[in-house]
Amino acid sequence: MAEEETPAAEETTAFNSPVAESTGVNPAGANTVRLSTTDPLNTEFLYYSAVLKYIAPSLSHEGDRRNIIPWIRKLFRPEYQSSKLREKRNKYLSYLTTSLLLDEAVDIFREFPPDGALVDLHTLHPKPVPAAQWETDNMWQDTLQNLPDEFQLLECFVHENPDECRKDHGLDKILDQEFQLFLYLAKPYASMITGGTERTRVAAWLQILCSVHGNECCSKMKAIRNDYMMALLGYLQDLRVVGPFAEYPSWQTMKPLAEAARSAAENCPITDPTGTYANEFLSEQPMPDDGAFCYIALSGDLVSNNIIPN
Repeated sequence: MAEEETPAAEETTAFNSPVAESTGVNPAGANTVRLSTTDPLNTEFLYYSAVLKYIAPSLSHEGDRRNIIPWIRKLFRPEYQSSKLREKRNKYLSYLTTSLLLDEAVDIFREFPPDGALVDLHTLHPKPVPAAQWETDNMWQDTLQNLPDEFQLLECFVHENPDECRKDHGLDKILDQEFQLFLYLAKPYASMITGGTERTRVAAWLQILCSVHGNECCSKMKAIRNDYMMALLGYLQDLRVVGPFAEYPSWQTMKPLAEAARSAAENCPITDPTGTYANEFLSEQPMPDDGAFCYIALSGDLVSNNIIPN
């Protein structure tokens, strides 16, 4: 079957594209196609359809929205539902989805699609895209430069064999990129922490997390570092530093986050009426003229810890 031709009639039954709702167009044209969700390529196609439905209309620039509508129309045409062209269609949709997640149309999607057949993506040479702000942020490098001279790297507790630790670097690049992004997102929230003690504690945590870097640290340690960074970012966005971050970090090793969170919950349970969580709750409430506030906290261990033995 030649590309851009309409497939056989049995392939042009009912399929309502979710992208049609968001763009105001029917990407598949007048014909619609019924897809089998048991085929991995069709399942992937439905995923891209659902993602594009939400991100395509929300692009910041009108010019980008104007350019990608013809691309969506083309890739949702009936001929691209045929068995010979579905893989090519999905590759283009993957590239398009990744582009729009950056809130811009990049490379080939900055222009209208060609009228004829689409070339294979591997034959294209993507145009260089300027680095995002988080990629060029120098907070990580500045933090490393300001570490004390006597600072020593954390010990790896994951690998028992030092040779295995030295060989574990397969995921270094993607884990470091992930950490760089989280660090960039955390910076403005960290500056908004008001308490002097909390600010110092946050700075200590950022220092210790930034120190997990380079070939001296294995990928598993970097994965644990990223777990802590994601959790810390969540607390910082709420402008509070609790849980495992209620204490200063260890300067020797870094336990898995789940283990550290469990220890923090045991040391400062939310069900303690005299504990930090209760005090924080009460301090944020307006002082009543009459009556009182009631602090109620539940935890997953509440029932099992209060069972009275027979």
